Amino acid sequence: MSVDEVVSEAELVAEADAFARKAAALAGTEPQLRYQGMPSDGDSRPVYEWLGRDGWIGLHWSERHGGRGLSHMHTVSCEERFGYHWLPLSGYLLSVKTVGNALIRFASEELTDRLLPEIAAGRLLFCQGFSEPDAGSDLASLRTRAELHGDRFVVSGRKIWTSSAEYADWAYLAVRTDPKSTGHRGISVLAADMRSPGITVTVHETLGGGTLGELDLDQVEIPASQLVGELHGAWSVLMGTLDYERVTSEKVGVVMSLLDALDPLARSSEQRRALQRLRGEAHAARLHGRSAAALLEAGKPASAQASMAKLSVAQLMQRLAATAAELLGPAAMLEEGTETTRGRVAAFIRATVATTIAGGAAEVQRLV
Repeated sequence: MSVDEVVSEAELVAEADAFARKAAALAGTEPQLRYQGMPSDGDSRPVYEWLGRDGWIGLHWSERHGGRGLSHMHTVSCEERFGYHWLPLSGYLLSVKTVGNALIRFASEELTDRLLPEIAAGRLLFCQGFSEPDAGSDLASLRTRAELHGDRFVVSGRKIWTSSAEYADWAYLAVRTDPKSTGHRGISVLAADMRSPGITVTVHETLGGGTLGELDLDQVEIPASQLVGELHGAWSVLMGTLDYERVTSEKVGVVMSLLDALDPLARSSEQRRALQRLRGEAHAARLHGRSAAALLEAGKPASAQASMAKLSVAQLMQRLAATAAELLGPAAMLEEGTETTRGRVAAFIRATVATTIAGGAAEVQRLV
């Protein structure tokens, strides 16, 4: 990377930081975000639309797709600043980081030209329908069926743990299109309009203060032109999609934000050393994410590095939660909090219970 590119990235990150400060003030007016323990748990349609209007969606996408033609590294650096200011990012992370990048890599030109500019403008928000009651980390066990009838698939099944389902315009669905196949074979991915007849959304509250959706799909008709990747051969699409999802730079930002808030509260040398060790781990987690982003930028396999990035920050967040509880004592449980932590420690502690489960369990990440 040249000196000019480094300066350009630094300037962009400074702009992202200034934007995030203003957007955080907007998010602070939304009651449903009051007890959010993790940016990825919360959603805000106004913040998502503002990200699109101000050009912060799809930084590394081509101008044709509504992006700015920058690098993946620019994107992860800015996402870290969004996390630092605790922006509600669930819809952004799904629509942009996960689905948007996967569409560019796997979808037809017709579908990307149709959907990407709308995502980049902040007008189209995706949810992701992968997990099912009997298919979570073992995604190859999914049973939602899609039968091809002429130029349409007819889909029936159930999806759970679907973040942002209540806000989403479209869903990115993993379905079984070959009923005779089992395991990794016979799976396809479809992009579905959430306004399609037969889709019902049920919302459940989470321990971390956010929500998760449940999708019931009853004879939902989806045009065959909305197939992403190969028919019956989408296992590589699913794994490639998760590579993008697991580069969790925004969570590194959350960790850095809490460390900055806790530093002045450390009273003993032991407490200060504990926070310094966590800060070192946060820098290592950042490098894992940037390493995965560099591989994705180069079009190289990134599954192992992305899993390392996801696992390192997930475990780090749980260690930070434990350290914050020890440092603050009973005050760590105050949901309203002090001026310094603003109740975020209590929310963070609640939310981190799921960090080594959601998005792929820690055991799965180690296997990858």
